[in-house]
Amino acid sequence: MSHDRHRSHHGHGGGSPAPKRGAKHAVRLFLLNAVLYVACGAFAGLVAMDYLPSPIEMKALAAFFGVPLVMAVVSTIVHLKAHRWTSVDDMAERFPG
Repeated sequence: MSHDRHRSHHGHGGGSPAPKRGAKHAVRLFLLNAVLYVACGAFAGLVAMDYLPSPIEMKALAAFFGVPLVMAVVSTIVHLKAHRWTSVDDMAERFPG
């Protein structure tokens, strides 16, 4: 898939107007965001677990995975409402499915 099909080269930043996107693209975009945010949350959780007392470890673990998933939902919605095709959309389209 060529980048030029989705982008215009008029010199303005922020991506080009998005082509019509379906539910499949929204799911791929959410999966990309979820993978990125959960990976960051998992790393932070791995570091933080050494310093947390054991009674709250499970609550903290839930927060380190729950908060990134909420962030993935919010960032997906915001990105889709922007109606701009960016490199994030190109990455999401490379997901299998």
